[in-house]
Amino acid sequence: MSDFWKQCEGQVIDNRFRLRHYLGGTDDSAVFLTQLAGPQSQKAAIKFIPAGTTADLQLSLWRRATELAHPNLIRIFDIGRCRLENRDRLYVVMEHAEEDLSQILPQRALTVSESREMLEPVLDVLVYLHSKGLVHSRIKPSNILATADQLKLSSDTLFPIGESRKSSGKFDAHDAPESAASPLSAASDVWCLGMTLVETLTQRAPVLQPGNQADPLVPDTLPQPFLDIARHALRRDPRRRWTVPEIAARLNPVAVAAAAGQSVSPLAVPLSAVPAVPAAKLQVPRFDVPPPRPQAQPPRLPAANPPKQALVLPNYVVPAAAGLFVIVAILVLPKILGHRPDSSSSAATAPAQPAGPPKATEPPARREIPPAPKPSASTTAQNSLKTAAEKKPAAQPQSLPEAAPTPAAVHTDVFPSANAPSASASSSTRGEVLDEILPEVPAKARATIRGIVRVRVRVHVDPTGNVTEAALDSPGPSKYFANLALKAARDWQFGSPEIGGHSAPSEWLIRFEFSPSGSKAFPRQAAP
Repeated sequence: MSDFWKQCEGQVIDNRFRLRHYLGGTDDSAVFLTQLAGPQSQKAAIKFIPAGTTADLQLSLWRRATELAHPNLIRIFDIGRCRLENRDRLYVVMEHAEEDLSQILPQRALTVSESREMLEPVLDVLVYLHSKGLVHSRIKPSNILATADQLKLSSDTLFPIGESRKSSGKFDAHDAPESAASPLSAASDVWCLGMTLVETLTQRAPVLQPGNQADPLVPDTLPQPFLDIARHALRRDPRRRWTVPEIAARLNPVAVAAAAGQSVSPLAVPLSAVPAVPAAKLQVPRFDVPPPRPQAQPPRLPAANPPKQALVLPNYVVPAAAGLFVIVAILVLPKILGHRPDSSSSAATAPAQPAGPPKATEPPARREIPPAPKPSASTTAQNSLKTAAEKKPAAQPQSLPEAAPTPAAVHTDVFPSANAPSASASSSTRGEVLDEILPEVPAKARATIRGIVRVRVRVHVDPTGNVTEAALDSPGPSKYFANLALKAARDWQFGSPEIGGHSAPSEWLIRFEFSPSGSKAFPRQAAP
């Protein structure tokens, strides 16, 4: 029958719509590429179906669909009757889509993030349609379309809720079991959605056993929350199925709560498992350890008590202490000065590590001994605070014995690791394209392109920058151009990213765009 439809190319419908190219169809229906009249000459798709006895009902439904407006719903521009090859047919002119989900699933299943990106707009459209008293009635991969990088749901199969649709005699696994004998309901769309979701993640729809009234088996390997959604959507009893709002709530609870106008206090969302420090404990003297120290190291909490010595002492204690300090200085200072050459010479050899050189000597030690950074993040932050406090030894001499060994090591762990990558690692953490190969498209093949043909290829690159594997991530509408893109991607050369000073393998997504004027490529690093 496709030969018959191919012969219709070039005909003009109602003196307005020329059938430019046959896009696909069945024995009874077909879709062609056409063009809208006007200064912009927008591309469109025109679909034909047999007129039949329900022609007036179908035209009224399409007319009703032209009044709908939703960003994720295919627009209907025009409808009408015609006679094509001596048969009465109905036609609907719709927004043109570049590809649909049924073209991708034979190549690969969608990832978890892609499935979520697909499911969210479909749920949004269903909420909109059900509020208008309509069901979609035919949710399946071929009716989930992509146009201008936006996902949309077809709009030519809409049907009123509560009315029965005349059976065409061809049962589709995506159709709800009750739809053959009962009026359509919102639960019918939920069944179709559940079937489509399983097929999206596994490349096959659940199998229904004839005569078996049990719920279809949903693979346990489906990731959450899709497993729960599929199981509750594929209930044979429509009353036991989840509603569309319930599915949306399971998929994204926070967004649904916000849309419902529920007030969620920011304090109700835990930001950290560590309890907050009371404000009273934050008021400590300047010479004490900064506020996070008591929280991170409970044994040092008593250090917050010195305020008792600062303000409660009697007035005569300060002059007495000053006098005592002067006397001790007069007696001890000559001895200290007398031993200064010895102490300074010993200081030049022994204590040289804690004072200045750590920044130059510690980093190599840290690389040779990997277990050194094992202290927790809170301990590292706490030790850096000790190092800051170490700058005032005269105010707290009692902290020097315990601060001397660790802050020197921790200090070099933090700052050199932040500064050293600035010369190499930070500038080479991302890979780069060294040699970009564009597909060679013959002029005859380029002349067949209408608009832009997009193909996305995923390549795996080894540490040397060579492509080790290339696969179609999104093949687009043409196998010919998909193969050209795949062949070109294998010859690309990359500069590998560096991790820890070593070249690492990477993964890239390359989007090829073919147009009558030429070919373009847009690479994007996907990992690491």
